[in-house]
Amino acid sequence: MQKIDNDTYIVGGNSVVSFSGAAKGASAEPHSVAKINASATDSNNWCNWGDDNQYPKRLMEKVAMVGAALGGLEVLTSAHYGLGLKVFELIETEGDAEFREKIPSSEPDIYDFFDRTQFELVLSDLVADFECFGIAFPEFLLSPNGEEIISVSRQQAGFCRFEKPKNGMIENIYINSAWGETDFNEKDTIKVRCFGQNLSMQEIKDYCKAKKISKFIVPIVNTLMIEKVYPSVGWHSSFKNGWMDVVLSVPELKKRMFEQQFNFKYMIHIADDFFTHRYGKDEWAKFDGELKNKLREELVNSIDTEMTGNKGSGKSLISPFFRDKNSGELIKGIQIEEIKQTQAGGDFLPDASAGNSEILFSMGVDPALLGAGVPGGKNLSGSGSDKREAWTILCARLPRKHARTLWVFRLIQKWNNWNKDLVAKFPNINLTTLDKNPNGQVAVKN
Repeated sequence: MQKIDNDTYIVGGNSVVSFSGAAKGASAEPHSVAKINASATDSNNWCNWGDDNQYPKRLMEKVAMVGAALGGLEVLTSAHYGLGLKVFELIETEGDAEFREKIPSSEPDIYDFFDRTQFELVLSDLVADFECFGIAFPEFLLSPNGEEIISVSRQQAGFCRFEKPKNGMIENIYINSAWGETDFNEKDTIKVRCFGQNLSMQEIKDYCKAKKISKFIVPIVNTLMIEKVYPSVGWHSSFKNGWMDVVLSVPELKKRMFEQQFNFKYMIHIADDFFTHRYGKDEWAKFDGELKNKLREELVNSIDTEMTGNKGSGKSLISPFFRDKNSGELIKGIQIEEIKQTQAGGDFLPDASAGNSEILFSMGVDPALLGAGVPGGKNLSGSGSDKREAWTILCARLPRKHARTLWVFRLIQKWNNWNKDLVAKFPNINLTTLDKNPNGQVAVKN
């Protein structure tokens, strides 16, 4: 913690806490300090998310059209949330220790809070925001005396913007569902106080009491590298570098090809000598042009009806030959020629496949988890072992993410004086073979 002036301290990279009066006795342990400067593209009172403040919207509009991105994002979110929030107690057993799940009746205060606030649904939504944008915005509501957190809710990440920093410090979150839209009105924007995750519970609690704050947001922010405010999520690289555009361009290109090509299956050639032979030379000469065209169409329709589909199976078409009077060459009365469908192949599909792989690789999702094999591999759908090991590896990488999203429970636990020995986790399923477990799965407490 670094003192800025007589009454203000900056803590972390995106929060400020001012202590006065009764709050001055709060803990003052050292924290890392990172000053934030306003960007030239920021407008009004908030920091733009993207150059035009429309980054979340533009990202999700494109993701919604790319199957690999939607599927990969669902895998990430499902793996992160696992079997849902479970509360455990660390128990020593014969010199070792294990986590034992607590049943609702053993911790009524906690599970009553879960039921009253729909806590598991809130966490599920926060996890979805975190996996999608690398940031989530839980809002905490305090009791009138500030001694208890009585509710927690999720503010949609795409609707939230950080306040423009003042002296390098961000104090509030602005919330509006119409950023950049024609009906946007700054008067409709809600402003809520925010604090950083690097603050202790006691620091936040003392400040809220001193300033009579009844609700606040603690953004769950993924690690910032060179970013100032909003995190850059790894898998967004496929959105920024154009791979999603490549994947989307293939179906559009194929669609245009099919729309512009001829879709005739057969070309039917009928010599005029066929009709003079059928109706007689003198009689055919008496027919006017309209009748001749009608007879030609009737013949073609008859061939279509009798020779196509199951009805034409095994049938034969008899067509007479005629000899040209001048050259003496034979002329076929009726000739059916098949037209090749030049665009019916798999042109450009390898490009789409490469794009899908790039999207999934940036997400850290093995294609086998979505029913595809490793590009270039022999098994194009992924084997059972591929899927099982891919899921195990993905789940093994989650504790770092859990440390941030489960912090929501940890803050409430400390604030409400719940049992300090309890630990919240997102257990998951570890898939195995039936010879090792009849159910083919084992619960793992990451």
